[in-house]
Amino acid sequence: MKVHIETMGCQMNVLDSEILRSLLASAGMELVDDALSADVLLYNTCSVRDQAENKVHSHLGRACGKKANGREIVIGVLGCMAQRFGTELIKRHRGVDIVAGPGQLGRLVELIQLVTDGQGPQVALDSSRNKTHADDVVEFLDHYRDPNRCHLPGQAYVRIMRGCDKFCTYCIVPYVRGPERSRPPDDIIEEVRRLVDAGVTQVTLLGQTVNSYHSGSTGLADLLSRLDTVAGLKRVRFVTSYPGDFDRAIFQAMRDLPKACEYLHIPAQSGSDNMLRAMGRRYSRGEYDDLIAAARQTVPGIAIVGDFIVGFPGETQADFDASADLIRQSGYRNSYIFKYSPRPGTTGAKRLADDIPEDVKRSRNRELLAVQQEVSLADNRALTGQTVEILVEGPSPRANRQPNSQNQLVGRTRTDHIVVFDGAKNLAGQYANVKITNATALTLFGQL
Repeated sequence: MKVHIETMGCQMNVLDSEILRSLLASAGMELVDDALSADVLLYNTCSVRDQAENKVHSHLGRACGKKANGREIVIGVLGCMAQRFGTELIKRHRGVDIVAGPGQLGRLVELIQLVTDGQGPQVALDSSRNKTHADDVVEFLDHYRDPNRCHLPGQAYVRIMRGCDKFCTYCIVPYVRGPERSRPPDDIIEEVRRLVDAGVTQVTLLGQTVNSYHSGSTGLADLLSRLDTVAGLKRVRFVTSYPGDFDRAIFQAMRDLPKACEYLHIPAQSGSDNMLRAMGRRYSRGEYDDLIAAARQTVPGIAIVGDFIVGFPGETQADFDASADLIRQSGYRNSYIFKYSPRPGTTGAKRLADDIPEDVKRSRNRELLAVQQEVSLADNRALTGQTVEILVEGPSPRANRQPNSQNQLVGRTRTDHIVVFDGAKNLAGQYANVKITNATALTLFGQL
């Protein structure tokens, strides 16, 4: 049986798909890159923004249309969107056979078998906000993930916790991913050791609020210290951090541990106290500024990345200007900037009118991107002339688009700066020293 997985959304979804590929392969199924040749078509989905859901509905419409015209195929919807919509997906898209929430992915082989045995559509959703047995099954399977199915050569995502307890007014994640629960540190260390034994040298620790990790007496700083002792591991990153209740010992670990990368993704969402309160964020602008100052004071050369929402209900020009000011003041290496879209079921969708016109949202989005581009360009240009160590990912996307770029490779520094240079393709998954010769806002260019 041939299976094709379409992955949409965050790093959590990418990791879930990697686990599923190993799970399906161990059950004797063949993973294929071509959706047209598949017997089973799976969509691993995201519900964070309306645009992401619309994309899935569009894909499902086309796939179910082909199925109605005679194509024999099993169609499954997995992940956050499956959890949010449930059986409604089967009613809306005649032809969907499987709907499975994030905590039920360990049952996927069973669900496929039930469908192919003629048992009809199968729905497996996580129960309320309780930890389910299926959650444990999926995490247990992490130990047996095939590193060859990881997203990039020599790299792997490792989930250290699930869920979120913050309930920001705009965010659907607590409703579809459940409460925060942390994996035992011994399990995480064992998984990393197995990945390293298979050739992985860089791991990125994942959690919706990763700095909230706590298992027994072990916090994130303690976990970083234990990972630093894993022989053969060279780099450790963690994403995404929540600014409230941030343990400053994490910064000390980043400074003192050779394998902990000087990289911090810590979304602010807004630079305005008015907006932070409306969003249900549990910190003030002043507290966020102090946190960034502490990070830069403690960790030399740290690269900081942010997230922002523009057009949140009630956002004034002054509120928006505060976000632009925060980008300049914080000196972010990069920021992910999104237009607000209400998510059904969240407090914001229930209580706050989506009162910012779409054209204003678009304008503010463009303006904030321009501010970040200005800051990013200055950050990248400061690296010109320096020699940096990069982990090579493989051919640059430019290699297939532009003439005379066939030998271009791309890699990333410890601070996650993107570097493009000429080199042999067999460098993928290896480390190289590159001298930076030029820079744009998004990319560094250099030579071996």
